[in-house]
Amino acid sequence: MNPKPSRRVYARSRPQLAIVVIALALGVSSGAPAARADTGPVSARDDSVTTILRDVAQRGVLSGIRWPRFPYFRAELETLYTRAGWRPIWTDGGRPTGSARAAIEVLESAKERGLQPEDYDASALERRFRELAESRTPSARDIAWFDLALSIGMARHLTDLNLGRVDPKNISVGINVDAKRLDRARIVRWIADHGHLHEVVRDLEPQFLQYRNLKSALAHYRVLAARTDLPEVPVPAKSVRTGETFEGATALRRRLAAIGYLPAYDTRWPRGADSTFYDEGTAEAIKKFQERRGLDPDGVLGPTTVTSINVSYSRRVRQLELAMERIRWLPAFQSGPFVIVNIPSFQLYAFDTLRSTGIPDMSMNVVVGKDQVGRRTPIFERDMRYLVFRPYWVITRNILRNEILPAVRRNPGYLKKNSMEIYSGSGDSGPTLPTTSANLARVSRGELGIRERPGPKNSLGLAKFIFPNDDNVYMHGTPATQLFSRSRRDFSHGCIRLEDPPKMAVWVLRDPVKWPLKEVQTAMNEGKDSRRVSLTKPLPVVIYYSTAVAYPDGLVGFFDDIYRHDVALEEALAKGYPYPR
Repeated sequence: MNPKPSRRVYARSRPQLAIVVIALALGVSSGAPAARADTGPVSARDDSVTTILRDVAQRGVLSGIRWPRFPYFRAELETLYTRAGWRPIWTDGGRPTGSARAAIEVLESAKERGLQPEDYDASALERRFRELAESRTPSARDIAWFDLALSIGMARHLTDLNLGRVDPKNISVGINVDAKRLDRARIVRWIADHGHLHEVVRDLEPQFLQYRNLKSALAHYRVLAARTDLPEVPVPAKSVRTGETFEGATALRRRLAAIGYLPAYDTRWPRGADSTFYDEGTAEAIKKFQERRGLDPDGVLGPTTVTSINVSYSRRVRQLELAMERIRWLPAFQSGPFVIVNIPSFQLYAFDTLRSTGIPDMSMNVVVGKDQVGRRTPIFERDMRYLVFRPYWVITRNILRNEILPAVRRNPGYLKKNSMEIYSGSGDSGPTLPTTSANLARVSRGELGIRERPGPKNSLGLAKFIFPNDDNVYMHGTPATQLFSRSRRDFSHGCIRLEDPPKMAVWVLRDPVKWPLKEVQTAMNEGKDSRRVSLTKPLPVVIYYSTAVAYPDGLVGFFDDIYRHDVALEEALAKGYPYPR
């Protein structure tokens, strides 16, 4: 059996190493992969096939496929067929190979992975496969078209699996997928020659367990979307509480059972299948449902809850597909630890290792940026480098201009009242300057700054966590702890407020001897000065956006598209190939 190539050969980040690794895997020299054996003189038909292959590869257009233009694969297609001696790689003697059969099956199953088979011409390739297999004298044009269409479809599918269809930077998402880019020509040639396609596809899919959970949820919700026996729940005229009657109780229980929040009908359903009694068990299921929809989990059945229950399953399918698309953007975490903040669910999830059960090793509620221009929390990934106990709040220019300076003009005592001071140099360590009209004028000109002094009332709380980025976004505590009890938590200027900073500090510092909880609390609550503590290793942090979250218990949470990023991603996807790369 031919060995499957190491996962390292998929990336371009170390091209020379990749060439050597795949060469060793194939048992050939570190130059071009071995070509197929020459079976004899080149026929006129072979010559015509070569001409067509060259022409299409050079032009970057193949008529007859759904998305004819492939500018971002044109050079690689030339590389692919140059290495093959400009002969077909998916047929032998004009007949499709077993690898071609396997490749088409993978494309036909693209929906399982949240992608669309017809983006890769799966149906047309299936039809052409049968025609070539049954034809005694297939034409050069048919052979070449089949080979090119399958190479393009497979290259697109493998890229989409690994990186996503839309490059995140093209929709203002600060996640760089370049480090994961593939040597598509080499992979396509390898699987055409050696198979193992299902293993390659599996390895190129995200390894994060959340992706696999979303994939399972997608299959289930597709089944629900095809059902016709789950009518909508009537919206009650007034809120329904436990013990009251509700005409839609049976429909409600059936829909809750369909999505896993209640067991299927059995003796636990009260007073028969058609009971209108809103029982305690159903109310508890509603509480869990509300919690995982970003609603107040009070168990009361009101119009908002029922409207969420009635959202079409086809819409939920789309949310799951978008969630899977975004996971493909994430860095290829090799191990752990790492932190993910999901904006729509207002949650932070921390993992000790990639190979976890899917249950976060730590999680907490967060507050994110308000849904206003200039205040939304951006989406990006960076490494956390250090944290600061008892931090200053170094006020940004925007907030100074729009909020602080106007307040100072209205009330000259504003800075003193709010424990703020003028400083020069570094906001974390620069000297304090007196509050004079001359210094305030220098603040207005951007020569000096204003900061809030450390302490329990500081707007950043008693700790901030820094992962340097161009947006100056970081995580921090807050004295406004009452906001964490809200179901919708977009209140900040863009930074991320943490519900439990001491717990976060203990997990981030990862040193139970030097930094147990008691020592962290001491550093936060004692002394007057700030204290910076560097991490022993950079900690990957992803500020993420997904309106669908698959939980380890098999249930799925769906959240509001608060920044309308789902809308933007759907608009980008609707444009079709070639997506800018």
